[in-house]
Amino acid sequence: MLEQTPKISVLVPVYKAEETLDACVESILAQTLEDFELLLVDDESPDDCPALCDGWAAKDPRIRALHPKKTGPGPSGARNAGLDAARADWITMVDSDDTVAPDLLATLYTAARGSGADLVICNCCRVKPDGTRLPLPGQQRFPVDTILQEEQFWDAFGTPWINQFTGTAHRLYAARLFDGVRYPQGMLHEDYYVLPDLIARCGKVQCLAYTGYYVLQHEGSITATARHEVRLAMTRGDIHRADYFLSRGWYDRAEGALTDAAEFLYRNKAAYDLRKPGHRAEFAAVKGELCRAYNELAAQKGARSLRLRAAALRMGLPVFHAYRALLAARHS
Repeated sequence: MLEQTPKISVLVPVYKAEETLDACVESILAQTLEDFELLLVDDESPDDCPALCDGWAAKDPRIRALHPKKTGPGPSGARNAGLDAARADWITMVDSDDTVAPDLLATLYTAARGSGADLVICNCCRVKPDGTRLPLPGQQRFPVDTILQEEQFWDAFGTPWINQFTGTAHRLYAARLFDGVRYPQGMLHEDYYVLPDLIARCGKVQCLAYTGYYVLQHEGSITATARHEVRLAMTRGDIHRADYFLSRGWYDRAEGALTDAAEFLYRNKAAYDLRKPGHRAEFAAVKGELCRAYNELAAQKGARSLRLRAAALRMGLPVFHAYRALLAARHS
């Protein structure tokens, strides 16, 4: 164990990553900035990953292997265990099937220290199993180094940059952003849900034109294997984002987030298989949260139209969709 506090804590949740973990760890250990700790958080992986984590910890004093009890689907529990154990003032996260450039930590850390940003995000790049790199489309990449204040961040959130903003990797966080903030247990797309909580604590966000994180593209991802849970999680994230906007008095942004959530539910209703009692109850609970958020927005903004939208939503998603279409036709 390191005796002095490292500059950066690198958190790697590990689950069913036998084939990729070694490459991931090797890329982290090859960093030009060597003052870091690496926390390999075994998420009760059913393969040889627990032993692999222990093996790596025995090789390098900067590495710790953690074996917390799994708390639900997705990596939330493992991320939270890593946050609880992290000792540095800066935190970055790497997925166990991805790799990073040798200068990733140095580049992010230098940028944060130079700009005073609490969150630094760089470009990522997709990589095929054969090693072929697939850069993101130009409009999704940061073309130049950019500093964003809180409201500017949410303005940019409505652009193709959203694909860089959501996620946990290819970024460096000031550890204090997680004071009192943890990823929701058992929820997929936990990164999307918790983003407003982190941005609310940021003085500035820095976006770098630099590319230093490589995302392995393969089948079997959470998005491909848990569509019902993913869709509900994204909707919950939109509602949570609307609540955050409402707390700031940003009524138009809050209304936009709620409309996104409702339309997403409407378009994807067929994916939920509402014949299953569990799905039906979850779907009803999320719809109830949408109505609650619309009513709170209407109470603060004093708009009768918002109360009508909430009423239409309670009557059903097709009614809500038809009501919105009618309003759009009137304003066209």
